[in-house]
Amino acid sequence: MVGLPARGKTYIARKLTRYLNWIGINTRVFNVGEYRRQATEAYRNHDFFRPDNKEAMAIRNKCAMDALEDMCKWLEDDGEVA
Repeated sequence: MVGLPARGKTYIARKLTRYLNWIGINTRVFNVGEYRRQATEAYRNHDFFRPDNKEAMAIRNKCAMDALEDMCKWLEDDGEVA
């Protein structure tokens, strides 16, 4: 899911995951924001998301790729919905 901050993306994704797991569909949420929080403590403000901040852009891209790789591995193993 993609959208503006604080619009309920994570909330809806987790509720949907909970329901799908309950009915027997192996589902997992991969939140790029969680990868970003684990990757760096240096940025705790809006400067991290500035397009001219090359260092932060590299960190954001790496986090997105890490999440995508983890998701692909999980889907290849036993996952059904990610």
